[in-house]
Amino acid sequence: MPYAYNGKLLHVDLMAGRWEIETIGEDVVREYLLGSGLAAKMFIEEVDPSLDALDPASPLIFMTGLLTGTLVPTSSRSVVCGRSPLTGIWNETNFGGYWGAELKFAGYDGIIVTGKAEKPVYLWIDDDEVEIRPADELWGLETYETFERVRQTTDSKARVSCIGPAGENGGRLAGIAFDGQDT
Repeated sequence: MPYAYNGKLLHVDLMAGRWEIETIGEDVVREYLLGSGLAAKMFIEEVDPSLDALDPASPLIFMTGLLTGTLVPTSSRSVVCGRSPLTGIWNETNFGGYWGAELKFAGYDGIIVTGKAEKPVYLWIDDDEVEIRPADELWGLETYETFERVRQTTDSKARVSCIGPAGENGGRLAGIAFDGQDT
């Protein structure tokens, strides 16, 4: 199993403007198999049930699957998990494409995001390089335009996940888009 996971989660606190790496052991990976299994474990253990989904302390969990980034057919699935802004209960969505595999190739099995930055920011990951960068010029753009702008200022092959104006304004039905028109 050592080739199926990296054993690292990236915890990002947008309010503090910092990040740290948490190591996850093989025993945890064997029991929860990454993906929504590990996200559900973290949610149950760490989330205050009285928090609203849009509260800065309520985490948003991006998690790759155990086989994400391998050559196994249909293994390109990853999940985003947390409290539903609409219902207030557990929510998860899964998505395909390259984003999850690239996160795994960068050395991480998942990202846990908490906090709210004072100004718009985005998270840039390039293997061991992790930065929280200003995103003022991206605020208010539709998702496809955001994908292109991020790629223009970073790397033309970058994999991007982003929200649009509905998410920026706290819309309870807003979603996260992955990789623009590439998927």
